[in-house]
Amino acid sequence: MTDQVVVATKVGARTLVPGDPSPAHWQGLGAKTIREDAETSLRQLGVERLDLYYAHVEDRSTPLEETVDALAELAERGTVGLLGASNHATWRIERARAIARAGGRPAYQCVQQQHSYLLPQPDPGQLNLVTEELIDYATAEDLTLLAYSPLLKGVYARPGEAPPAGYDHPSNQPRLAVLREVAAALGATPSQVVLAWLMQGEPPMIPVVGASTVAQLDELLAAADLRLDRDVRERLAAAGHRADHWEARAPTPTG
Repeated sequence: MTDQVVVATKVGARTLVPGDPSPAHWQGLGAKTIREDAETSLRQLGVERLDLYYAHVEDRSTPLEETVDALAELAERGTVGLLGASNHATWRIERARAIARAGGRPAYQCVQQQHSYLLPQPDPGQLNLVTEELIDYATAEDLTLLAYSPLLKGVYARPGEAPPAGYDHPSNQPRLAVLREVAAALGATPSQVVLAWLMQGEPPMIPVVGASTVAQLDELLAAADLRLDRDVRERLAAAGHRADHWEARAPTPTG
């Protein structure tokens, strides 16, 4: 069975204080933590190798060389297959890869960030989103992009429900409307269209999804067979641009 699935796990953001998930208590990305968590995952999952091992949430209190060295060592030993980063600034990913390249060692090949069809409110402080810069970098460096929370906690399956915080803004109203129109025309669900849009993008992204029932799982897996032609993709991409334009030019209230 293990040759039919890809096993991926993360290290870095597990709390060391049960009941208190605040970042101050996260384990971080020190060498000892990286090695010990890999062994724990192997034991608990009952596998001989982790196909993909993520450094999850960048840790600026640990020298990047230490993190890179510990991850590369696991890959060189065959304990893990691919190395990935999640919730990192793009420049930190490149710096880590440069350190690995300089030593001729395994480097990050996958990046997992939050991404969906709806547009998030711009927030320069967020390091967990897929950005245009990251897309450009991943394309140039042939990195695999994975999108977590692609369905935004199920909002696409609940018509009339407001998007979650950070996504509830005017630009997304026409995007939701077009998404539902496209889904109806294709005989698909909005969630299936979102997943197909991600997988067939440029560059393609692998959506990381979760399901609560077998029926939900069947629905999501069917997205792999849904084909979006160029016209449909262009229509989905263009939705919301008018609202963006209006927001950019709207006068600033005075008084």
